[in-house]
Amino acid sequence: MLDGTRYVECRCGSDEHVLRYTLSVDEDDQEIYTSVFLNHWKPWYKRWWHVIKYAFGYKCKYGDWDCTTMGEIEVDQLQAIIDEFRVLVAAQRAKEKQK
Repeated sequence: MLDGTRYVECRCGSDEHVLRYTLSVDEDDQEIYTSVFLNHWKPWYKRWWHVIKYAFGYKCKYGDWDCTTMGEIEVDQLQAIIDEFRVLVAAQRAKEKQK
């Protein structure tokens, strides 16, 4: 059961710096899926070279990264997501014990 998606924006306000959290609570898994937008700020020819390397199986040990900055408001939002997840997990476990 997916219980919705929550978003936390970066302090800088960029649309590209948004963390997406999807809460998933069911009998098999209790997880928070996290998605991050990967920036494509490189020129087209460097991105194309990256695609070619990817197609041939090259993997950088560091991966592809961008960043998000969290201040007090964003940390409170993240804490609220974690608290909500814990409540959902507890409710799922209680439901399983009733069976």
